[in-house]
Amino acid sequence: MRNDIDLSRGLLGHWPGDRSPDGIVRDRSPEGNHGSYGIDARWIWFTNPRAIRHVADRERTYFCYLGGPTGRDVVAAAYDHDARSLETTVVHESFSVDDHTNPSLFVRNDGRVLLFWTGHNGDALYHTVSCDPESVASFGPRRTIEQESVTYPNPVRSPDDPGTLYLLYRDRIHTHDATDDKYGYIGDGNLYYRVSEDDGLTWSDQTRIAVPPEGHYSLYFVPARSDDAIHLFFTDAERGGDAPKWNVMHVQFREGSFYAADGSLVAGPDDLPLTISDLEVVYDSSAEGNHYAWIWDAATDDAGNPVVAYATFPSTLAHEYRYARWDGRRWHDHHLTDAGRYVARRPIELHYSGGLSLDRDDPSVVYGCVWRGERCELRRFETATGGETWAELAVTRRSVGRDIRPVVPRNAGDDVPVLWTTGSYEHMDTAQTVLRGLPADQLAGPTLEGDGRHGVDLGFDRYDAAAFVNGVSVAAGIEPRDVTVPQVLANVGGSATLGIELDGESGVVFSLSGPDGRTTVSWDGLVANERRHVAGIWDGRGRLSLAVDGDIVDEARFAGPLALETGGTSWTLLKDEYLFDHGYDGTAEEVRLYDRALSTAELRSLAE
Repeated sequence: MRNDIDLSRGLLGHWPGDRSPDGIVRDRSPEGNHGSYGIDARWIWFTNPRAIRHVADRERTYFCYLGGPTGRDVVAAAYDHDARSLETTVVHESFSVDDHTNPSLFVRNDGRVLLFWTGHNGDALYHTVSCDPESVASFGPRRTIEQESVTYPNPVRSPDDPGTLYLLYRDRIHTHDATDDKYGYIGDGNLYYRVSEDDGLTWSDQTRIAVPPEGHYSLYFVPARSDDAIHLFFTDAERGGDAPKWNVMHVQFREGSFYAADGSLVAGPDDLPLTISDLEVVYDSSAEGNHYAWIWDAATDDAGNPVVAYATFPSTLAHEYRYARWDGRRWHDHHLTDAGRYVARRPIELHYSGGLSLDRDDPSVVYGCVWRGERCELRRFETATGGETWAELAVTRRSVGRDIRPVVPRNAGDDVPVLWTTGSYEHMDTAQTVLRGLPADQLAGPTLEGDGRHGVDLGFDRYDAAAFVNGVSVAAGIEPRDVTVPQVLANVGGSATLGIELDGESGVVFSLSGPDGRTTVSWDGLVANERRHVAGIWDGRGRLSLAVDGDIVDEARFAGPLALETGGTSWTLLKDEYLFDHGYDGTAEEVRLYDRALSTAELRSLAE
């Protein structure tokens, strides 16, 4: 490298290609734009179970999420504890961008894995079963149950009969026009169930359990199973956003009837549906000094008594986590910890907390994502006093993304006690999060590597178009394993893209988006498993170039400016915008971003 070349001038990002065991990709530039590396994964907290450890011939933790190669796929996964290996299968390709559509799963008596998923207020409830026991390698035909407007499928084994499976979900009866609401909300989200007597292959007609007040958006629910009952906790939500979310309420379901926590009868099978006046109030949002509330998770203790973890909202910038339990005689409700502000970057869903998950096998343990300073990080909380006092232990420290939505696998093992997602969260349809919680060696490695499903979240809103008025350069050393399919190595704000086989061009492609559309430069000499240094350069005045190994191989005219989005630009490595689509398959190193055009001498110096 020549002594007179200064490769630090205008450097906005320098990712050498290494990553830490916990998936952090360090930016060595002065900007410090560190990234989170992992499998693209999204989920909401009302669709469960999301993870189950099952031990038979194999010890495996099965889990499911929305993500996969397209970022929109319904995915079933299995982590093998002995082999320390991960198997994933796409069950429904390109299903949805909305994290409310994540699947739930259940392990049948014969060891086969059942998977359920719906749209967000979709018209069908889908389910399928794995072809082989203790495997997610392949699944049988997709089965469909027509619904009105369904979300949040929750399978629960009957406590009365091990051969019976309940499927709880939200559906709705439309009673007013969504255009009457500024967010397009339609009211009357009711809780229903169906019953299967053949381990999930066929299902009964639906039964409506509970309804919200007329016009309210939804009764949100979380179930928990004991040896003799299914406990249901509810919140009555007038709307989303920061609109009122009323109460934490409870009822238990046994042998077809519904009971309060003390065992007194609430309703028989012929008395349904329940209204909120029938439900036992655990936390009263309307009481003096109390606040709006939203349930997060539920469990039962060794005695079969119900436990619930939930959030309250003294303000949208100061959420609170609380914990309530039934001791056999009365409810005890306690402050757990201050949670900090909402996590969504787009200021719509202001009651989206970082999240809580109870250990179903020991509900004195709670995992919670909380704001500590400027970071939302995962903590483990444990109580020996029934919730009066808590010990707190950091699970993650100095996270570069936002740790959100933890889930403790049912029957969790010591090596996978909790799973969670981390990254940038803008909104339900623009989450840019990756999976965490699998053993660290699954992420360890000397180089930045993509396999079509892993990506790096670099966050949102780094710069606006004015930052690139003097041009832009994106450079990297790459060694792709496949050069025949579309792949993205780097996406800069949705406007500058460096990749392979993009926009109908062969080989390496660099494209910029401006007022007149997209302009590309390309080179079709790329060969699989051959290392090349590639760079896309724009001088800010009209010249767009592509360099390979330090030499310019293609040029085009691009007048600019860059068409960077406002209020939510996505910055990624190894996958396209928002970690959707076109995952890169290969290794990458020395990825660099500049706010100027690199000279020929600088390009050759980098290529060396």
